[in-house]
Amino acid sequence: MENFTIELKIDGKKKRFTTPAFVKGGLFRQAVEISQSIENEVFDINKFDGYIQFVTEVFGEKFTVDEFENGIDGRELLKTIYATTFFVLDQVSTATKMLAGDTEAKQDDGKK
Repeated sequence: MENFTIELKIDGKKKRFTTPAFVKGGLFRQAVEISQSIENEVFDINKFDGYIQFVTEVFGEKFTVDEFENGIDGRELLKTIYATTFFVLDQVSTATKMLAGDTEAKQDDGKK
């Protein structure tokens, strides 16, 4: 299975984080719920901390919720959460394309 990588700025330095080889199955359900919320534009700010916690769990808690929230460019935050859901749903190429700025990534993957 392919890995997924994000970059955060922590203590003034850019650090790359890669997903572990094993992602626990319980995260699949969360990925579906989060991606559906984003796709349906039913974004509940009260669930935002849970979305960020989801990302930290997917990456094996190699960084904290605060390190993620403060270490990512605010303009990339929601896109990174969404891309992480695609990784968990075993659509790594879509997740990678999304973070690379390919706005058609979701549509392209659905056509396969």
